[in-house]
Amino acid sequence: FVGCPNVGKSTVFNALTGLRQHTGNWTGKTVDPARGHWSLEGERYEAVDLPGIYSLEGGTPEERVASDWLKANDPDVTVAVLDATAPERSLALALELRPRCGRLLLCLNLSDEAERLGIRLDEAALAAAFAAPVVPTRGDRKSSYERLRRAIALTAKTAPANREGGLSPQGVGGGAAPTEQELSRLSLRDRCAHRSRQSASPVSERKTSASELCSAILIHPGRPRRDWDRLLLGRYSAYPLVLAFLFLLFWLTVRGANYPSALLEAALTRLGEGLAALLSFLPAALRSLLLDGIYATAAKVVAVMLPPMAIFFPLFSLLEDLGLLPRTALLLDRPFAACGACGRQGLCMCMGLGCNAVGVTGCRIIPNEKARLAAMLTNALTPCNGRFPTLILLAGLMLGRGGGLNALAAAGLLTGCMVLSGAATLLSTALLRRTVLRGEEGRFALELPPFRRPRLGRLLVRSLLDRTLRVLGRALSVAAPAGALIWLLDRISLDGAPLLAVLARSLDPFAALLGLSGTLLLAFLLSFPANELLLPLALLIFRAGTETAGLSQLPAEAGGLAALFAAGGAPLKTALCAAIFTLFHWPCSTTFLTLRRETGSLRWTALAILLPTVIGFALCAAVNLAFTLFG
Repeated sequence: FVGCPNVGKSTVFNALTGLRQHTGNWTGKTVDPARGHWSLEGERYEAVDLPGIYSLEGGTPEERVASDWLKANDPDVTVAVLDATAPERSLALALELRPRCGRLLLCLNLSDEAERLGIRLDEAALAAAFAAPVVPTRGDRKSSYERLRRAIALTAKTAPANREGGLSPQGVGGGAAPTEQELSRLSLRDRCAHRSRQSASPVSERKTSASELCSAILIHPGRPRRDWDRLLLGRYSAYPLVLAFLFLLFWLTVRGANYPSALLEAALTRLGEGLAALLSFLPAALRSLLLDGIYATAAKVVAVMLPPMAIFFPLFSLLEDLGLLPRTALLLDRPFAACGACGRQGLCMCMGLGCNAVGVTGCRIIPNEKARLAAMLTNALTPCNGRFPTLILLAGLMLGRGGGLNALAAAGLLTGCMVLSGAATLLSTALLRRTVLRGEEGRFALELPPFRRPRLGRLLVRSLLDRTLRVLGRALSVAAPAGALIWLLDRISLDGAPLLAVLARSLDPFAALLGLSGTLLLAFLLSFPANELLLPLALLIFRAGTETAGLSQLPAEAGGLAALFAAGGAPLKTALCAAIFTLFHWPCSTTFLTLRRETGSLRWTALAILLPTVIGFALCAAVNLAFTLFG
């Protein structure tokens, strides 16, 4: 499967193979070939999804990956995925593929969107031009993908087409290359074949050929579209609108998470009581390990994380499907260019909002080596989906429980966190590009995807299953053994006190310089496997140092967290420093391993860990000093 970025290639690939690669309405989602398979009438078909590219002759990493793969392999069928809503941008690449591929099949994707826009294409003329079958696919009809499967099977069994498309290397009749007058007398198919032989020609010539071909197959150009980009990318309206979208996103999350969180916690508490009665036959120590250790930790993770994630991720996916993220990257191009980078780093930041490990891997879309390394080293400054629930809960508990105005204040605080994250990324990138990563500035080219009507069913499935439950499952897989470890440390005594409490108290002097408590700093250290564990672990450690009868009596909402923050005597300062350190501290273990793999260097990986940690230390110390001086 080959195609330009953002033509829905990975969506088609997922529909055929059943894989669930993360697809999005922006470029650069696929940076490595992905493999999948399906069976049809007793035969097994293996498919490879190559990265989205504009040309086989380009110099970006994904273009080299796709070109090298096609040179090293001879696939039975090459499926060129075209965008039916904007065919011209896809045809230039298809013209390059025609002379290189024996069996070519054209997949005219997004046909349903083209139909809504009133765009009509002459599929027969397109098939004749490329001497290849054309199969339209549409997201609202699964039967179209079944037709594509059968077309691939049929194409694989046919004899390979003439890779020159029916035109000899010397032109018409085997003589000299045809003149423009001779070309005008050829059929559309032969003109296309001749143009496709010129894949090594300048890009402008290939685009001219694609434009000619598009004019020949376009029956109806469709209705004129509203130019919303004049508003979203305007000089004075762009940044206020981005901030407004973020503010609305956080406000809805803060307002919506409190009530379901309380219900969920009450349900989990009742379930814990039922489990206690059910396991009453077990020895007391084992029952305590299972209930007060493993179950209590898992229950706190669910109660703390699930409600905000179940609201935030669908809303964030909605903005993603609408096509707002690449427009944000375009807005970031100018400030990144001033820092010696380019707007593609903005796309990597957007990927980091989902997962910093994915954001680090996504930096492969940046062709400049030193700019790419700077993007990898700074990606952990962007809060991932493991940190967002903590930030949302902190803001909601401290500012958003009084309703209306407090919820607005909490949303403003979260929006400010995002602005602070972006500023830290820009400043750190500028510092790196002017010191250890000096070199040529990055170049940026981005084709803005069209605005698309989100498919709510697919959006909910992707956001709830692929994001919310995946993150929650990952957190629970770490929370269970972490709960057992915390329970064990709580039962081991040192000088008459639980070891867990002793460790927390030993960190108090240093944590006090940062406006934190030893309990919170120990929770940050122990949550290295997964950021999602921070608040549940903090509550467990806090319980170990108190006389609370059990974790079930320490709720995840105000009763537990407010008591945790109030323990140091300055709850607002502690909560604010905890939010800052949540935003800026060492990346999780998954991101650490990804950085080590992508950079190939322990030195660069150590710098990627040190950079956000130093920023977090400095900002927390500054806030603590400000509270000390000004009260």
